[in-house]
Amino acid sequence: MITASILAAAAALVGGVSQVMAYNPSCADNLAVYWGQNSIGGQQSLAAYCQDSTINAIQIAFLDVFFSTGGLPEINLANTCGTGNGVFPGTNLANCQFLASDIQTCQQAGKIVTISLGGQTGSDSFTSDAQGTAFANTVWNLFLGGTSSTRPFGSAILDGVDLDIEIGAPTGFAAFVNQIRALSAGANKQYFVTAAPQCPFPDAHLGDALNAANYDAIYVQFYNNVCGVSTPSTFNFGTW
Repeated sequence: MITASILAAAAALVGGVSQVMAYNPSCADNLAVYWGQNSIGGQQSLAAYCQDSTINAIQIAFLDVFFSTGGLPEINLANTCGTGNGVFPGTNLANCQFLASDIQTCQQAGKIVTISLGGQTGSDSFTSDAQGTAFANTVWNLFLGGTSSTRPFGSAILDGVDLDIEIGAPTGFAAFVNQIRALSAGANKQYFVTAAPQCPFPDAHLGDALNAANYDAIYVQFYNNVCGVSTPSTFNFGTW
């Protein structure tokens, strides 16, 4: 079942609330936030936001380069973690294993923590469905239920993936999602797939993939676009 929700910015949220609320995939009012880019400054630790009772899901942002040195991707978490924190040998993949305990703290509080692919910059596109399928295998092994000697978040097993694709061609993303679904079928935990299209409909980068694969939630970006909430005359929530 696909649900629609307005995209929220993690940097604008404040932690410190004592009661925590769990993610419930059957509800349409889960609050999903993006953490990692420190967009307006003053970003707290991941674990701090997981004490906020209003937050249900956190997308770690971003995995912004799909194919880099050694055939592995790159992640950019602004001032929290990037290549300056050290990379795995023979790659340009940042070693952010110190975040494992924060991720696990969030999960123990009932939040889901996923890795968000894309963003406004980087290199995040496929040339074919086969490449999308192969990259799903890579993401599965680096972040989800697979195994690898180059896991950026160490022993932490994320709860799924989010597609925030804002540049490049639409090729391969349905194949990517379908392969993640195939890999997670029968797993000992539930994995979630979400997407964050921009509000012009259909989305130029994810429109085809939204119709060709299954998602647990869609976080439409009703901001920074003519169809956003700031322009009521063209706000197109109804279209979505």
